[in-house]
Amino acid sequence: MAGTTQKGTPSLPRRNPISWIVASIALVAVVASGGCRNRDHAHLDDQAERYVRLVLALGDRDPDSLDFYAGPPAWQAEAHARNASFQQIKQSASTLLHEIEADAPTRDDAGGRREFLARQLRAVIARVDLLEGRRFTFDDESRALFGVEVGSIDPAGAERARAMLDGLLPGSGSLASRYAAFDRQFMIPADRLSAVVAHAVDGCRRVTRQHMSLPRGEHVTVEFVSGTPWSAFTRYEGHGQSRIQINEDFGLTVDRALQLACHEAYPGHHALNTWIDTALVEPQHRVELLVQPMFSPQSLRTEGAATFAPELAFPDEARLRFERDELFPIIGLDPRAAARYLRVERGVDALRLTQAGVAREYLDGRLEWSRAAEALERDALMPSAEATLKFFNQFRSDAVTYTIGHDLAARAVDAQAGADARWLAYERWAAGMK
Repeated sequence: MAGTTQKGTPSLPRRNPISWIVASIALVAVVASGGCRNRDHAHLDDQAERYVRLVLALGDRDPDSLDFYAGPPAWQAEAHARNASFQQIKQSASTLLHEIEADAPTRDDAGGRREFLARQLRAVIARVDLLEGRRFTFDDESRALFGVEVGSIDPAGAERARAMLDGLLPGSGSLASRYAAFDRQFMIPADRLSAVVAHAVDGCRRVTRQHMSLPRGEHVTVEFVSGTPWSAFTRYEGHGQSRIQINEDFGLTVDRALQLACHEAYPGHHALNTWIDTALVEPQHRVELLVQPMFSPQSLRTEGAATFAPELAFPDEARLRFERDELFPIIGLDPRAAARYLRVERGVDALRLTQAGVAREYLDGRLEWSRAAEALERDALMPSAEATLKFFNQFRSDAVTYTIGHDLAARAVDAQAGADARWLAYERWAAGMK
């Protein structure tokens, strides 16, 4: 999601995921001969399937808890028919977690599947607790669901960013009002929005294909909607197909349109989900990756990677060239304004962690609505503060996936030298690979 949401490689022809899952289920009573998978691997596959069914049960009772599912439709239909209660879901998740924790490590778990399942199940249990009325502090909740916390925020970095912006933004008045006026100059007119987004998605795809091997036939469908608490959302539908919904209620500037295209499509959610599907789900039979709970350590990685995606695809001068030379002309903007515009936008990006700090203060009750909105506008320079607070109300500590998640992804990628190593680190970090 991308705002909220949220969230590709091998070029070989893809098998139908449903067909191989059915086949794998038929081979559960396995012995290590004739190419059959061994008993330990089959046991782990069974645990993975039980986990998927639990996430589907939670998503059926609380749709916000399910980011996407790309497995057999029958499993989702069965979850709906059973209509398990929150307590039944929690008990089953606890039983499976204890079983996984008691299992001895085996060579069949080289990819850390048991550790992954354990982390995810702990998040499922915490999400049920939250839905049943248990109150967490923001940091306790983010640790339980995502495995991270905001921690202490050094104000010096934000102050440096605001000082830099103060020198770049023309006019008089508060920094927030000057930024809002500056930002409006680069707003995309409604009749040009579809064309700008389509060109941005195409540009992101061109860059991504130079580094990630996307399967034939992969595709994103873009729809424009309204009345949602998020600016955009990607639903991965399997088979390399994704549906992206963009909320027209949120005004998009040129730079935000490119960020959205990278975040939701290439190399963000669509490309990553396609890569995980074709590189891990099919060849390695990683059944557990057919589903993604919205509130989980897995979501922290995929959302964090997608938030970092624009910086990976269009670093430094490449972003300036693409926006100035390809996007600005579509709406008739003066290309001479592009360099300052992007310096301003990167300065505002540097205030990202401030958003998480305000979310924590607001959800922990130390800031009421009006003061939280004022803090987002004043300190984070957010032009749609009230919409952001509505998002916080619904998705709560999910705010850390776009802030802490981004910084963790950036750290993993920036530790590598060379484009190929950076893109490989991006894929592996998003997938939780060691």
